[in-house]
Order: sequence, then C-alpha cells, then structure tokens
Amino acid sequence: MITKLDIISIQCMNLFFKITGVKSKFCFNYASTLVFIVDPEQLNAAIGERGYNLRRLGIMLKKRIKILPVPTFNKINRFVKALIFPLKFQKLTIENQDVIIKAGQQAKASLIGRDHVNMDQLQDILKYYFKIKSLKIV
Repeated sequence: MITKLDIISIQCMNLFFKITGVKSKFCFNYASTLVFIVDPEQLNAAIGERGYNLRRLGIMLKKRIKILPVPTFNKINRFVKALIFPLKFQKLTIENQDVIIKAGQQAKASLIGRDHVNMDQLQDILKYYFKIKSLKIV
C-alpha cells in the first residue's frame, strides 16, 4: 500500500467526491477492488440511496468499489471483516502487535492469494492503520 497519494488515487478521490458529495480520507487497491475510506458519519451518504452512488462509481471506474469507515483500533475485527468480504474468517487475534487470522482452507487460499499478493496488501493496510508488525493466516 502506498502512503503517498499518486495522480490516479487523487483522480479517483475527486470523482468519488463529485458523485457522492463526500470527501474520502484515503483510497487504495485491495484484491482488485478500489477501497475508499470515509468518516463514519458520512458512510450512508457516500453509499447513496439503495447503493446508487456505489453502482455508479463501479460503472465509471470499471472496478469493484468498497466504501469503509475510518478504522479505529478497537474495531480491527470489523474493519478486516468488511475489507475481505465476501470471504469469512473464523477468528482474529492480536498478540504482541501480530495479527493472526484463522480461516478455512478456501478462505485461507483466497486471503493469501497467488504469490502472497493479497496477504502482503492486507498486511500493509493493517500496518498503516493499526501499527501492527506482521500478519499470519492459519
């Protein structure tokens, strides 16, 4: 994950604002999905009535779109669950700044991804927002 915004991210954030009327705090790619981070109070406005803004953005950017609230440390479980949806995990534990996700075989394979791409992206995202050291998927 890039902590500096590039020109494409800025353009996506500007388009997001034009369509939704809500400023996004950050946007990044995760597993071929474009994820926008917004304030929790503005989440419903960003999604739009019956998901209209979400569908419209997806069509315009030709990507799957997710809109998530700004994560807080006590809601790491909820953030990870929303980020990896539709995959499900059985348990998420935090030990000494290490996050351990226990998942079934199919979900584990998808979470890790080919050449550990999805796992590396998820680890970078969790490092950025929650200051963890490492991620383990078992």
